[in-house]
Amino acid sequence: MLKRSEISSRSSVSVNHLAIVCFLEFACVANSAARAADYPVKPVRLVVPFAPGGSSDSVARMVGAKLTEAWGHQIVVENRPGASTQIGATHVARSTPDGYTLYLANANHTVNPALFKTLPYDPAKDFVSIVRLANQTVVLLVHPSVPAKSVKELIQLAKARPGELNFASPGVGTASHMTGVLFQTMAQINMVFVPYKGAGPSLVDLIAGQVTVGASGLTSSLQYIDSARLRALGVTTANRSVLKPDIPTIAESGIPGFEVTNWFGILAPAGTPAPVVEEIHQQVAKIMGQESNQQLIFRMGLEPSLIGPTKFGAFIQSEIEKWIRVVRETGIKAN
Repeated sequence: MLKRSEISSRSSVSVNHLAIVCFLEFACVANSAARAADYPVKPVRLVVPFAPGGSSDSVARMVGAKLTEAWGHQIVVENRPGASTQIGATHVARSTPDGYTLYLANANHTVNPALFKTLPYDPAKDFVSIVRLANQTVVLLVHPSVPAKSVKELIQLAKARPGELNFASPGVGTASHMTGVLFQTMAQINMVFVPYKGAGPSLVDLIAGQVTVGASGLTSSLQYIDSARLRALGVTTANRSVLKPDIPTIAESGIPGFEVTNWFGILAPAGTPAPVVEEIHQQVAKIMGQESNQQLIFRMGLEPSLIGPTKFGAFIQSEIEKWIRVVRETGIKAN
């Protein structure tokens, strides 16, 4: 049996230990709050996993310029292209989680886990979602020589002529390619995928009739749709595009539940303090809520689609699960 003096001694140690733990927890919370209150105190890097000039780069530079004005500290856009966005994503995942290295992610972030057996990072666990910014509308297209004027007619044609229709693929894992993959899977048809090194060459051959079916960003296709050089059958998003509201969605045209979203959003390394995440979210929400900035997004061929950390994180997880399921069913590979 313990003596009273031993009990008193142990109680004292226990109380002191608890006091130390409480002090450390309070210090961590206070430190986190202080970091959020002072954030940012130096330039912030926004990593783009693509070369300069594309949609991701344009969005990053627009938001970066506006955040620079709001914070009074430079937002440096850093392009780290390559390996289907893996180079940029890996760099950010391994960066210090202090809010000074951010990531401009797009749909590749949720497609890569399905296409690659191993990744040097975990797209869900190694990042914290901050804010989704915008979506790019993708449209399903056919050459005018194809006797199908709707999604239902294209499905009927493909089932009557299995393996005869060819689909222009501007790169495995791109939103356009995944549109074709998901369309084929959900419609239960068989098309031949023709690979291209980019969206430009695939669109050129689709216009020329070298391939018969394809998908492309709506804004890059508009002039060819309006001039009847291409026929638009449906957009891939859940809702019709405000840029071309007369084009129905694929979901409402014969494939309920169909959706491919080429999205753009900001992530940070896992462990970034929650108050810092919220500060970034709130500032970006203010920026994206301004009419003039929304018009800038529209002029890029995108549509504002703002959602915060919790919903954005849930969206990313659902997209990862969807593409893993689709790739498993179709057996497509990255190479």
